[in-house]
Amino acid sequence: MTPEPFISAEEVAAHLKVTRRQILEMTRRGVLPGYPLGTGSSRRVWRYKLTEIDAIVTAGPKKSPEAAFCQSTKAGTIPAAVPNWPEGKF
Repeated sequence: MTPEPFISAEEVAAHLKVTRRQILEMTRRGVLPGYPLGTGSSRRVWRYKLTEIDAIVTAGPKKSPEAAFCQSTKAGTIPAAVPNWPEGKF
């Protein structure tokens, strides 16, 4: 069994039908798993494994606590984690 080859950001972008810039931004934010090549503060070369990218995409978006709060307040309910604000302090 041969190991899976690494691919470039351009190839990932073509696979997902988005721009290279979007791939690099999602990688820097930690949304997509990537492997930086080079050292220093400005890493400009990233490599990816297509199986890892596909697994992240098929898993769907992760829900953050902020997103859960926004959805619950839109529904008209306030989560228990919201403190009781003193009146007149807004």
